[in-house]
Formats: sequence, structure tokens, C-alpha cells
Amino acid sequence: MLVNQKIVSYTKDKSEWLIIDICPDSGRLAVSELLVTSPKRPFTVSIDEMEADIRHGRRYIAEHDFPAILYKNDEDLDSSWIKKRDQGLAVIRPLLTDPDLLHRYLFGDASGILQRLIRHSGRSKKYVSSQLNRYFQYGGFDNSLLPHYFACGQHHQLPDAPVEREKGVVCLASKSGRETRFGAPYRGVTKQDIANIERFARTIRSGTEVKLSKLYLDFCLKYASVEIRPLGAKDEDIAEPTRLLLPRRLLISPRSFKHQLTKYVDRLTFLKKRVGSINYARDHAGKPGLARAGLRGPTSRYEIDSTVADVYIRYPYSNDELLSTGRPVIYFVIDTVSAMIVGLHVGFDSPCWHGASQALFNAMTSKVEFCREYGVEIEEADWPCQEVCRELTFDRGTENTDSNIHGLLRGQIGISVGNFNAYHRGDMKGTVEQAFDVVQTIAIPFEAGKVVKYPHKEDQHVSRRPLLTYEQFMQRLIKIIIFTNNNRERVLSHNFEMSRDGVDFTPRDVWNWGLEQAVMRPRVSTDRLRFALLREGEATVRAQGVYFKGLYYSSNELVRMLWLDRAKNIGRFKIRVRYTDTSTNHIWCKDEKSGAILQLDLTDRSEAYQNQIWANVMHRLEIVKEQLAVLDEQRFNARALLEMDLRECDDAIRQASRGVKKSTSKGIQPGMKANKRLEAQQQRHQEAQAIIADLSPIAVPQRHSESVSKATKQNLADPTALPFDDEA
Repeated sequence: MLVNQKIVSYTKDKSEWLIIDICPDSGRLAVSELLVTSPKRPFTVSIDEMEADIRHGRRYIAEHDFPAILYKNDEDLDSSWIKKRDQGLAVIRPLLTDPDLLHRYLFGDASGILQRLIRHSGRSKKYVSSQLNRYFQYGGFDNSLLPHYFACGQHHQLPDAPVEREKGVVCLASKSGRETRFGAPYRGVTKQDIANIERFARTIRSGTEVKLSKLYLDFCLKYASVEIRPLGAKDEDIAEPTRLLLPRRLLISPRSFKHQLTKYVDRLTFLKKRVGSINYARDHAGKPGLARAGLRGPTSRYEIDSTVADVYIRYPYSNDELLSTGRPVIYFVIDTVSAMIVGLHVGFDSPCWHGASQALFNAMTSKVEFCREYGVEIEEADWPCQEVCRELTFDRGTENTDSNIHGLLRGQIGISVGNFNAYHRGDMKGTVEQAFDVVQTIAIPFEAGKVVKYPHKEDQHVSRRPLLTYEQFMQRLIKIIIFTNNNRERVLSHNFEMSRDGVDFTPRDVWNWGLEQAVMRPRVSTDRLRFALLREGEATVRAQGVYFKGLYYSSNELVRMLWLDRAKNIGRFKIRVRYTDTSTNHIWCKDEKSGAILQLDLTDRSEAYQNQIWANVMHRLEIVKEQLAVLDEQRFNARALLEMDLRECDDAIRQASRGVKKSTSKGIQPGMKANKRLEAQQQRHQEAQAIIADLSPIAVPQRHSESVSKATKQNLADPTALPFDDEA
């Protein structure tokens, strides 16, 4: 048991005693009753009895909390409160400063002590005793005698439900506040209203419509309205009910509703419901952690993201008129630990994997040649970034599909983890998001077609006055990135080891220090990097070649490896291939045995789709499928007509051959060789006659048919005895 703990009883007669002081010599406790309206004089109880009650479960020890305002410093308190406190302390000061007198007041004979304080202070007995009792009941320190203005209204009891004086009239006697001067008054709040507001608070849905005025209306429609039916309508009749709001004298005021609602729904909860949980977590939630938490050093994790530049680029192929190409898309790759911008790509396509792969390739290769392409000469030390990371963080954009990320991980270039952020949570890769703001603010001058958030409506649209070409914009961007990497301060990037070694606070210093501490610098060759960053797909090896997306590919190396022979004689099999969406001419695959990267070329079977982008090819293949489907329908209909025609011919032939004598023998028919030879000579003669007729200088009409008709009238015993047509 300790001072300012309380002893609580389990019995029917509930009691809570605050321990004021302990006297081990007499075995007594000085306690004050807490469950009273006004403080009473302390009294003593036996320690042994209390311990016995605690052992038998009749009482227990609990902590007691005093009002928080009693712990405030004097500078946080009102001067009038301090004055009243000091007046009360001055009255009981003689008792508090004399330990013997205080011990006698609590544990011994207290006669004459109260009278002594009254004579010393000149105050009434009621005042002196009340100050003493308050002092001990509220903790026994100076602020225990603060005026209890903070407790005003805490003991007010609301009515259970509205009290009606007569039919339709509500009693307003218990309503607090000023009287209503204009219009009908609202009624006061009751316990029933508070219970309804508490239930209503649990049903508030998230959304932009969460406003107190709208909530008050919804509350009144739900709890302060009645449903009426047409006069005389029975329960079994089909009648649409109507809800009517109660008159104002039966409603609580909007101010009372807001006051009670905020007890159950605080301001942060209102904010979360208004903006949504995702927007709240992104824009309003506190973020005590660091992005580099758990990372060992530079190259541990890269963050990649894209944004549309706030500038219109000048169209380079027009000298007569100032035209705009549009707003390019900027891709940044940022090292999380050092905040170093390690990769850059700017393109005019919508955000896609091609642009992201170009930025990643730039991040993992040397920047000297890249900067030279845009007229910026640098040394390797100015932008010393060509290492492969171990983790890569993306957002869930349409370009970052699972197949692209899996293909990147299967490229085996050192990236082992691909992190996807939650939807609409750009704050989870805040390093790269902040870099966009810093770079675009410096890189884009106001007069260069810069897009502003609040443009002047009387001005031309910024697309009408572009200034920078693509190359000029790239020059500015490269120079500002180098400036940012080498001069921006990053205090939060430092750890204990960096401070110990005297590392400066720029991203480049942190980057260089981290690479010096690394066991090895992770770099890969250009061909392996290009291969890993290509899109990945599944192809089938067939006897005709590698079949991928409706096209056939092959190479001499593939033929020498007998892949096509294996597919023809053993069975087709699947392989993983890489491709670029900008050309159908080549695809690439990897030999699992040797690890070599094989380039497969488009074969003659698919030459119709050469030198095209995949989007056009896929569209064309869909058209071909439609054409083949139409052709298949036409072929089926034509086959049906042919079948009907052949059946009619067969029926006519059978009808014509009914009178012909048929043999009943089962063996092979004799004389077929002679018949065949005779028919062949007849056929050759007819063809010879056609040749002579076509080569004759004078055309002879119907020569062929007449000669045939004459020939059929001759004696066919000698097949060569065909007369010459003299009349021709």
C-alpha cells in the first residue's frame, strides 16, 4: 500500500478510500472517503484489518488518478486560479509545515488544531475545514486547492427522454443556453438523444459528403421523422409510405448534435472519413520511420517512378511556326539510402515498361556517354552510378505488370526482390517523389512553357509558347541532377558509422562511402542487362520454328542445336523468350546449358509482319482471324453446295447405268489393260487435234468436236484407223 492509492471494497456497501498517510508505529492508515459529493475529514483504519480484507477478497488496492489540470505548472494556469489556491494554502500552512502537528491531526488527538488555524487565518470554521479536507482528498500537494472550475457541469444529469407538458408541447425548462429570440426553439438534449447519436456515429460512411450539416440532416431523418400512410389505407393495401420530419420544437439543435457527436467521433476520424483511408494514410498520417530502415547501404534498394513534366516541349520539325510536341514523361531511379538519382529517362510515350526499362538501363550503366549524347561533358566521378541494386520498388502502375517484374527477376543480374507499393500510395516511395519536386522546380523556367497550378485565364495556353527543345530540356535536366546529387544535403541519410568517418551530407558522399564499404561493386555486362530488361513471354518450339504470338522465328544456331528436329520427332516444348515491343524482327532466348543469349530472326513464313511494332501486328492478326473465320464459313457453305451437286451427278449416273449388263463374277475383270491403252490413245489423239487447231494459221471452228464425232462412227477394231477430215 502506498500514499495516494485507493482501497476499494467488493461488498454491497461500495466504498473507495484514498490513502493519505501511513503510520507503521500505530499500525494505522489515514484515509479519505472518495465517493462523496463534498470532501470530508480524514479518518484512520487498521492496517491489519485492511490486509485481512484484501487476503479474503473483500477489498483490493487500485491506482487513483487525479484530474490532469492539477499537475500543470503555474505558467499554464489562470492567475485568478493561482490566487485562490494560495489563499487556501496560507490558511493551512501552519499545519503542513509542522510534521508533529500534522501527525497529531491525522493519527492522534486533534482537539484545538482547527481552532488554532481559525485564529491564525481569521477565516470561518467552514472555510478552514473545507480547505483541509480538499487538500487531503486531492493528493496532498499545492494544486490540490485549485478551484474546481474544471468540474463544472460534470455532475449534471440529463433527462432520460423529452418531457411533454401537453399534447405536442415539449417542456424546455431543462434546456441550457439562451432563449430563442426568433423562430421556434429547439428542445434540450436527453439521454435518449445521446444514445441515438452514439449509434448514428457508428454508421457514418466514408466519403466527401461527410459534413456536419449533412450528418445532422441524416440524423434527423433517421431519428426525428415519422412515417405516414394515405388516409384510410389498410395494412394489406399497396401504398407507398412517406416520411415527414418532426417540427423544430421536437428536434435538438445542430450545435447540440455537433457537441455530442464529437464525443464519439474525433476530428481525425472525421478527416479520415472525409478523405478516405488511403488518402489519409498518404497525406495526413504521421510517418516516424525512414525509407532506409533495414537497408545496409547504397544499392540495397532503388525506387523507380514516372511523372508528366510540367512543361511543353518545342516541336523540332517546324521552322515557320512555334509548335509544341507535348509534355514528356520523366522517369527517375533513386537510391533509397543515399537519395542519389542514379537513372534518368525522358520520353513522349505514355508511362510504359519500355520507358521504365530505359531508365533502369541508364541507372545500371555509365553516364559519361549518355551525357555526351546531349552535349554535356562529365567525368565518371561527377555521376558515379552504374551498379545493380538488390531490391527494386515500383508503384502499381499499368506498366509494372507481374510478367515484366518476374522477367526482370529471372534475368539473374543481381536484383532479387521486387516491391510493389499499395495502390495510390506514392508516399511509400517518398524519396523519388521528393526528387521530382526538387528537380522540376529548378529545371523548368517560368517562361519556357511551364505548367502552373493556377494559370491566368487571360494569358495564352502554355502550349502556345514552348521554349525548350527535347535536347535542351535534357541538358538542363542532366545538369540539375548532377548539381542535386553533389550539393543537396541529406542529414537523415547519415548513420553512426558515417558520422564516425566524417562523411559529408551530400548524396554523392554517402554513395561513395557506401560503395567503399561494400565487399564488391555489383555490375553486369550490357548484353545481360539489356536481356534482363526486355519483356518476357512464352514461345513454343515447333518443327517450322519458334512460334511466338502468331509469328515464326529461327536461327542457324537453333538449327544446329536440333531444337526443331526435337520438336518434330519427340514433341513440341515451351521456352521463355525476350522481345521488344518496338520491333517484330527479332526475339531473344537463353540457352540454359551454356548460358548464351541467342538471337532469333523472323522467318519467311512470317515475312508479312517484318519491320513492324507489336501493337500493329497483334491488331493485324486479329483482322486475319476474322478474315479466316469468314473464309471458313464461306468454304463450309461452298462445300455443302458441292456435295449436293455431286450427289445429283451420282444419282444421274446411276440412273443412266441401270440398263447396262453387270457381271456377277467376283474376280478381277479381264481386258482392262487393252481398254486402258485404247482410252489413252484416244485421249492423246484428241489433245493432238487441239494443238493443231491452236497452231493453224486459219482458225477452224468446231474442228475438235466434228473430228471426235466422226471418230466415234468408225470401226473401233483398229484404234489407229481414224480418217483425215478432208472437208475441213
